[in-house]
Amino acid sequence: MASCSSVLCEDQLQCSICLDVFTDPVSTPCGHNFCMICLKEFWDSTSHCQCPVCKEEFPKCPELRVNTFISGLAASFKKSVQVKSSSAAEKPTQSLVLCDVCCEKKCVAVKSCLICMASYCMPHLEPHERVSSFMKHKLMEPVENLEDYICQKHERPLELFCRDDQTCVCQFCTETDHKTHNTVPIDEESGEKKTELGKTRVEVQQMIQERLKKIEEIKHSVECNKKNTEKEKADGVEIFRALMRCIERHQAELLKVMEEKQKAAKKQAEEFIKDLEQEITELKRRNTELE
Repeated sequence: MASCSSVLCEDQLQCSICLDVFTDPVSTPCGHNFCMICLKEFWDSTSHCQCPVCKEEFPKCPELRVNTFISGLAASFKKSVQVKSSSAAEKPTQSLVLCDVCCEKKCVAVKSCLICMASYCMPHLEPHERVSSFMKHKLMEPVENLEDYICQKHERPLELFCRDDQTCVCQFCTETDHKTHNTVPIDEESGEKKTELGKTRVEVQQMIQERLKKIEEIKHSVECNKKNTEKEKADGVEIFRALMRCIERHQAELLKVMEEKQKAAKKQAEEFIKDLEQEITELKRRNTELE
């Protein structure tokens, strides 16, 4: 599957759920790609089956099969990253492909030929640019593992991609096992996948921006709610204090009225008692006179 690889950046081979390079990539009916485990976990966490990117809903969850083409691209990318990392850590020139024709001092290869199964430096590549029979050969950027770009069954260059089986095939494969299948040149499929992955990346970035905007809106809403709550609390406390002052004022007025009534009743009683005592004194005086 390394034959399907092309120059892709990590973002184009990135699952929009885990944000890592694809592992067992699968495609949804709407054309978006995800890691199989990521998509399964996403569907398990929701009540309905939909695409995490475009939100298209499916009547039932489709059967997931690994997209071998994208899987190959992801594997090649991971391998290239590992090679670059080890090369940088050990020796920068280790990753260079050398010319297979040079005898003494090996020169750096500029092209690899899938027909000759060899890599050539610029001087030794000259026949492929001059001789008509060689000019028909399939040249590519220099690679060490040329056998990965050759059909194991027919020993021919893997130049086509079978969309039915999601795998790379040679010309002879299209005349046998893949005779009735939909096959296209690898470059065409790779270009479409690049476009699709680029579009997905843009959509994911847009979704990220939308969610960041939503987060800001929620934060703003929380802040406004906090301010409103503080104001309502302050207003409530002020109303309660005003009510308490009103109650205390009415209580004082009521107590004052009751006190005044009590004083008036006491004064009236004292005057009544005084009158009675005067009458008693007068009656006693008359009684003495009668004796």
